Amino acid sequence: MRRVSRRWAISGLIVASISVASLAFLKSEAQVPQHTGPWLFGPADARWTVTEFADLECPYCKIYTPALKAWVQQQKSVNLQWHHFPLDFHGSTAIYEAKMVECAGELGGAPAFWQAVDQVFERTRSNGLGFNGQLDINDVSHQVLMACAANDKQISLSISRQAEEAHKSGVTATPTVLIRDNNTGRSLKLEGPVDGVTLMSAMDLLIQKVN
Repeated sequence: MRRVSRRWAISGLIVASISVASLAFLKSEAQVPQHTGPWLFGPADARWTVTEFADLECPYCKIYTPALKAWVQQQKSVNLQWHHFPLDFHGSTAIYEAKMVECAGELGGAPAFWQAVDQVFERTRSNGLGFNGQLDINDVSHQVLMACAANDKQISLSISRQAEEAHKSGVTATPTVLIRDNNTGRSLKLEGPVDGVTLMSAMDLLIQKVN
């Protein structure tokens, strides 16, 4: 009887050990840590924030966003903030891509979010045609990313809210940018792919309004 009891005890310990190991593995695969936006590119404490209202299937955004990022990277007092505005005529593709980049940010933070945005713009055929293949985001599992994009209702709700906010703000096209002076709260909206010279002029105008 003792031998049988010992065997059962050993078997129980083995099962328990396997269960604990399985739970630890599942936890690591789930990528539990969460990050929250808004997703900023550039110094978080910058005086100026340029918010881009954009659609990942917009062919103009595909060209403009990398140029805007490059300009912001050269500025010490400016950061860039993304605002989802998937256009209706780009269909479900634009919304799904918005979910993917949001999930990348939630799982990997701002660097993962912007990496996802860059990859979508590099690969998409635009105008609702999307792209083939998959995103390859640093430290973010592809399986977990896809599961998040397909199932995370909070992500879907966040994108819908951003689109509604854009409509309420009078945004009708992508890209549209909003320049905000974080010192005063004053802002100015500009439509179209605005270049660096125009952005600087808008900032000067906002400063003059204060003085």
